[in-house]
Amino acid sequence: MKENTKYTIADLLEDEYFISSVNSPTAESEAYWAALRQKGRVTEEDYELASYCIRSFRQSDRQLTKEETGDMWANILTASVCSKSNRRRHLYLSLAAACVLALAGWFVFHLLTPANVMESATAIIPQKIEDVARPDSIGKDIQIVFSGEERMMLKEKTAEIKYNEKGEAEVNLQVVSPTGKPEAQATYNQVIVPQGRHTSLTLSDGSKLWLNASSRVVYPPVFDGKKREIYLEGEAYLEITPDADSPFTVKTRQMEIRVLGTSFNVSAYDDEPSQTVVLVTGAVSVKAGTLAGQSIEMTPNQLFRVSGTETQLHNVEAENYISWKDGIFLYKDEKLALILKRLAHYYGVTIHFTPEVGEMQFTGKLDLKNDAERVLNGLSNTAPVRCRKENNETFHLY
Repeated sequence: MKENTKYTIADLLEDEYFISSVNSPTAESEAYWAALRQKGRVTEEDYELASYCIRSFRQSDRQLTKEETGDMWANILTASVCSKSNRRRHLYLSLAAACVLALAGWFVFHLLTPANVMESATAIIPQKIEDVARPDSIGKDIQIVFSGEERMMLKEKTAEIKYNEKGEAEVNLQVVSPTGKPEAQATYNQVIVPQGRHTSLTLSDGSKLWLNASSRVVYPPVFDGKKREIYLEGEAYLEITPDADSPFTVKTRQMEIRVLGTSFNVSAYDDEPSQTVVLVTGAVSVKAGTLAGQSIEMTPNQLFRVSGTETQLHNVEAENYISWKDGIFLYKDEKLALILKRLAHYYGVTIHFTPEVGEMQFTGKLDLKNDAERVLNGLSNTAPVRCRKENNETFHLY
């Protein structure tokens, strides 16, 4: 660790504490590097690039030598000499290519040993899609986690991610290619959407998901033909491509939703007391742990809710539950506590409120195209509550 000086990418790649922080992050190490970025001693871009490069060649018990680091740094400089617009568009791909050239000799030798091939295969491929681990560090950027530990960070507030029939990924119309081994790429990918971010994801079968803030979805790059299965945390609106020979299943912590071809909304946040499915078109069957193996058949404009050991099925206006993907929040007889929690997720802010405020019930409409302060002030103008702004990321309602 350096004291009171600014880090360059070369410094980061040679810093043992930084390398260990990337390979085995802890709360202490993440707080340390976050503080340095906040003080301007490490730029966000340099931090992300150096982290990406180290993760690309992470092995459990080996660090880069100074000679390899020097070669890697020289290649990074060469790859970075391009126009700013092209550099932003191709930055991660150029960096990955540069790293590969710098370490090709050792990388091929080390990975082709039988012990490492077996270790990689058994470590990467989980038995069940719901067993795929969430990355230790989430951060503030949208992430695509390819099979293994390779990640791509997306700085945009929204992103469009598409997979073709071969499982090849495209992000905002730019093709991306993971650098890992083919056998490692045949398992599961993840898209992680932090607070204040949103994205769409088109799967290899053409099915499309709109992912709300604070959500994670696990999926295979290509479905195997026998079944189509994904795992969801958070909230998503889904439009599923029909295939009678290959039913589509969405798994959450408490539910299993089986469809043939339909559109519906799933809300499955771990920090909320209940999980819901709202059917827009088509038909789905839902299993929950409390149903003892039985399924609930749903028809359009119905909501299924599971909360602990209780389940409910009733009619609703489905449009009220999917309008968030178009930047509108409609709610009817909802407690303000739930409304404020959803707004905190959507905008990536912290909203404190008193118990009395949380118990109030409201019906109305919020335009999410406005910023958080404007939305909360509008809410306070129509309800017997006051809003106080502490800073751009913290608000108090009382």
